[in-house]
Parts: sequence; C-alpha cells; structure tokens
Amino acid sequence: MGDIFTEEERRILEPYFTNLDKPVFAFTSRVPEEVVAVLFSKYSRSVHSIRRNFLDLVKDPESGFKGILDSAGTSGSNDAFTAALAKARDFFKRILVEYGDDSVGELGIAHVACEGVSQIAAKAIESARLSSPLEKSTRYVVFDKGSYCKPAAIMNSKFAADYAAVCDELFEAYSSGIEPTKAFVREKWPISERDFNGKKISEIADEAEVERTKKAYEGSVKAKALDILRYYLPAATMTNLGMTANGRGFEYLISKLMSDELEEIREIGKMMHEELSKVIPSLVKRAAPNNYLIETKKGMSSFAAAKLSGTRIKKQPAVTLVSYDRDAEINVVAAALYQFSHHPLAQLRKMVKKMTAEERMKVIDEYMGKRSNRRERPLRAAETAYYQFDVLSDYGAYRDLQRHRMMTQIPQLLTVEHGYDTPPEIVEAGFDNNFNRCMKKAAAVYRKIAAEMPIEAQYVVPLAYRIHYIMQFNLREAYHLIELRSVPQGHPSYRHVAQEMFRQIKTVHPTLVHYMKFVNLEERDALGRLKSELRTQEKLAAMEKK
Repeated sequence: MGDIFTEEERRILEPYFTNLDKPVFAFTSRVPEEVVAVLFSKYSRSVHSIRRNFLDLVKDPESGFKGILDSAGTSGSNDAFTAALAKARDFFKRILVEYGDDSVGELGIAHVACEGVSQIAAKAIESARLSSPLEKSTRYVVFDKGSYCKPAAIMNSKFAADYAAVCDELFEAYSSGIEPTKAFVREKWPISERDFNGKKISEIADEAEVERTKKAYEGSVKAKALDILRYYLPAATMTNLGMTANGRGFEYLISKLMSDELEEIREIGKMMHEELSKVIPSLVKRAAPNNYLIETKKGMSSFAAAKLSGTRIKKQPAVTLVSYDRDAEINVVAAALYQFSHHPLAQLRKMVKKMTAEERMKVIDEYMGKRSNRRERPLRAAETAYYQFDVLSDYGAYRDLQRHRMMTQIPQLLTVEHGYDTPPEIVEAGFDNNFNRCMKKAAAVYRKIAAEMPIEAQYVVPLAYRIHYIMQFNLREAYHLIELRSVPQGHPSYRHVAQEMFRQIKTVHPTLVHYMKFVNLEERDALGRLKSELRTQEKLAAMEKK
C-alpha cells in the first residue's frame, strides 16, 4: 500500500518528486545529489518510503533542509540558501559516517566537464571506466592551430623550442591540408556518382531534397578529410570531454589522477576534486594521492626495464588473438541452459560435453538466432567465454577503441618505436612526402625528449604512430565491439581492428560468432558517413515541417 500524504505534505513534496502516488518516480533536479544518496541509503535501514523519509528530513531541525525549502524560489535568498545547504551537508556527512558503507557514494552523481586537456590526459580520465564520456570528435571538429598542451616539464627544459616547433609544424600541415584534402575527396568520390537512397543526384527532382543531399555529401566529405588528416595531430592536441559518474567512482578517479606521473593529469585531479567538493563534497572527501599506485608504477617501471633490457622486440601483426577460452562453447551452452533450468552448473556442463556439435548448435541457435539488429546483444551466458588480443594500431584508433568500458584494456607508453600508419589517401593525393617529413621530424624530437623524460615525450607523438595495448573481453562484449566498430561509417583504422578480431575469433569458435551477423567486412567504404549524414538531413527536414 502506498503512502497517503496530507495536503501540507503534498505541497512540500511536489517540487522534488515527479509524482506522489505511483510506486515508480524520480527526483527532480532541485534535490541535491547528497540528499539523494542519503535517502537511497535509508532503504537498507528504514521501513519508510523515500518520500516519507524526505518529509522526516524536512521536519528535523538539525538537517537544515527546511532552510533550503524556505529559501528556494525567494528573491534575494542566495545567502540563505547557501547557509542552509552548508548546514544540510554537514548533517549528511554525519549520516554517511553512521552508515559507514562505501556504496552510499554510488547513490549520488555529478556531471563534470574537462576542457583544454591533452589526448594523453583524456585517455587517463577515460581509463577509469566510470561512464561513457563524450569527447571532442576528430571527425567533426577542426582543431585550431596552437591548441596543444605545453607541459611545464618540457617548456622549462632545453627541449622547449624543438617541442613547440614540431607541434606547430604538425598543426600547420593539418590545417593547410584541409581544403586540398576535401578537394581530393570530392574528385575521388564525386557527388555525381554517389548513391542517395537509390538515386543519383541528377535524378532527384525536388530542390529541397537536392539541397539536403548536397549538405549530406559535403558533411561526409569533411568527415573523410578530417579522418585522413587526424594522423598529423600530436598527442598533445587539446580536447574537451564531459562525463557523468557517481561519487564513489569520482573518488577513485580523482585519486588515480592525483597519483599519475604527468603533472597535467595530477593538476586535473586536483581541479576535479576542488570542483566536485562544491557539489558532492561528502562523497569525494577521501580522494587523495594513492601511495600504492605511485610506488607500484615506479617499482614496476624499474623492474621491467632491468628485466627486459637488451631483449629484442619481435614484430607482430596488428591484431593477435593471444589467449582464448578453450571451453568457450561448453561454457556458453551450459550457462544458456542454466538460466532456464533448475539444474546445477556442474551437471549441465557434463551433459553439454556429451552433446554432439549439432545439438550444441541448436542451443546456440535458440539463444542467439533471433537477433534483428546489432543493438540486441546476446544474453549473459555469452559473458562466460573470453578472448585476449594484443593490438598494435595507430594511436588514433586506440583513442576511439579505448572508450569501450566493458573490458580490460592495458596500454603501453606511447612511443615512435613501432612506426606509423599512412592513410592510403595521403599517398594517392600526393601528400606523402610532406607527411613522412612531419612524422620523421616528430620522431626525432620525441627521441631527444624521451632520453631524459620518457613520460612527457609522449605529448609530441602524432596520432599516426602505433601503440601496443591489450584488449580482453567476453563474447557478449565481442558482439557489441565488433559489430559497432566495423560499420562503414567508422574510421578505417579501427574498422580493421574489429574486422581482424572477428576473423580470428571465427577461426577458433565459428559456432559462437555464427550469429554475429551485423559485421561489415568491406575493406574501405568510399564515403562511410554519407548515409548517416543523409539520414540526419532528412530528420532535420522532417522536424522543420512539424
């Protein structure tokens, strides 16, 4: 039975809840996140509902929450509101201590923007896997000249002039190449030969549709040009990103950032702590540099250098399936049956081992065969099989693939020692001499800096250079990653990684990827964003009509 509120109670509650008489409701934006955290935490120790506990907070003179209510919406009440909120937060801190459970920190969320941070710093922030961050796109945004990080360690060293000169040169090549590259793209894939929903542009009669088609084409031309030119951008290139996470996650992230080797990242951690302390102070109060992280990184760096010194680095393919679950099919089929039975897993595994290949395939067919699009991921039995890949790709591809959170990713330091990738369009357009010159100049400056500052030297490395990283994930994530990252509108470099992952998993487990039917194995799509851009223009036109 639901709560019954008096008229006075309803008047108090209405601004803070989306409804007062249904079992499912949401907080409005007027409720501070720490209040949400405290109210949710009370579920474990209170027989009352959240809305009833909310009223108790209002009535408790120590909570300070009545002061928030009284000052809200009153002109000239900012000081009163601030004082009431401070009192309330002090009260909430005591409650959090009383509950003494770290999970309380997961109940309050915040939104953080980090602007003007390097690609290196952005990857450090995103590696915490807190949320799905949104970052400035190298495909849609032109990066301005000079918009690169100038780390104090380098700028206060003898390498400052070389560092600035090569970053400026890389940005100049990037900027000056935009119009010539767009012209090359238009010439290679002319609008007259493009397919627009089954029609050539000359066959489209409606003028408005012709205009939309031209906009879509130009949008895809720009995206293609910027995809090619991003290889010039150094890792120092500044970007913006935003994320949403809970207090516990932010507390971990801040500690991790404060413990990093790079000053830029440590400073971001300090600033993040300062700003989050203004909105969820009780939930990030313990964030601090972590000695375990600091000392472990130092120790392992020295140990690995001593242990591996003089060992020749062997060359390997771009994508290598290093390890995989030998019992994957048994694990997945047994887990699939387990969910829909009452049998113990050990018994089901014995039964599955005795099944013929055809019998197992029938289970897999029933479990995965009804997928109608790539967003319909297999159920959780697919999480019982794993794959570990060692990937060597350009840093730009890593930058995109690293955003996937449902996996383990372990990158090495960015270096120039694994060489760089050259987009075929750079060669076809005749820009390869300038491109190679820029890459070699960046490598020379990197080596100068790396001799004394190997961590800081990463900033000068262009996105074209290759980086080693481990990607380990289960079969369910493989479906998501491979089908998403192989779509024609994706960047060619990470499409290649996804396609190779599919081929190599198929070699060892053909039955388990039989229903990975939304993989696109075309090598290179001419203008991959064209259909997507056209759909965008059509949606905008439909909205304008409304």
